[in-house]
Amino acid sequence: MLSLSYSRVPEGRALGQAILHIHTTYSDGLATVDEILDEVERNSEVDVVGFTDHDDVRAYRRALRWKAAHPNSRVQPLWGVELTVWGFKHLLIYQFKPPFPRTSFPKFLPLDKAVRAAKAAGGVVIVPHVDVFWIGMGRHRLARVARKHGIDGIELLTPFQGSERSVGNLTKMNDQHGLLAVGGSDAHHIEDLYRVIVEFPGRTTEDLGRAFGQQTVRPRWGPSARPVPLGRRLRQQTRALVQHPYEQLQTWARRCAERSTFNVQR
Repeated sequence: MLSLSYSRVPEGRALGQAILHIHTTYSDGLATVDEILDEVERNSEVDVVGFTDHDDVRAYRRALRWKAAHPNSRVQPLWGVELTVWGFKHLLIYQFKPPFPRTSFPKFLPLDKAVRAAKAAGGVVIVPHVDVFWIGMGRHRLARVARKHGIDGIELLTPFQGSERSVGNLTKMNDQHGLLAVGGSDAHHIEDLYRVIVEFPGRTTEDLGRAFGQQTVRPRWGPSARPVPLGRRLRQQTRALVQHPYEQLQTWARRCAERSTFNVQR
């Protein structure tokens, strides 16, 4: 198992630590759920791991199996998904209480319908990488629609818009709207798990959920990540742009065929 450079803090720390916005091999990440949780357990003091594969929630069930096999581990998985909505924009949805959906919400819903579906299921809706070209919502649009649609928060810190200027622009916008400000590593490689740490009072997923509601989370930059080899970066990009979309298309076609067969049988 690859050991990463993680800056430890003394035992008895006052705040728990979470890493959010984590991708696995269930979508376009290159590390399995077990590899991620093994790494976090052995080489960090992170308490909560928020899995958010693209339009897929299987990582959470796999993480529960890992947890059952490691009952004494402090590490707890958090249900999440990165949902693709209309216009290829993305939403992060986290859920802290059961029942946890066993499938993702439908892709390409209009923004208002996607948020309503997430909230009806008990989800917390976060807009990730707000100002990133193409997949980001954009802070100006976000400012117009956040309260109207019931969006809960923003990803204030993310490696993909990590400049002081970007963070400053988001902070200035959010000062006027008061959304929950979190952060996410948006990790597709195991080296990138700790790029953003979210600190919160407590240790458990329930504590983190309470901190979300009370806006007492505190995102901060994590340690510098070890460079990912070029070959592996290219493999991840191929998976993101070719393999995973093809897998999703196959799943969609299979479900359409199953629905068609069911309707004929009726």
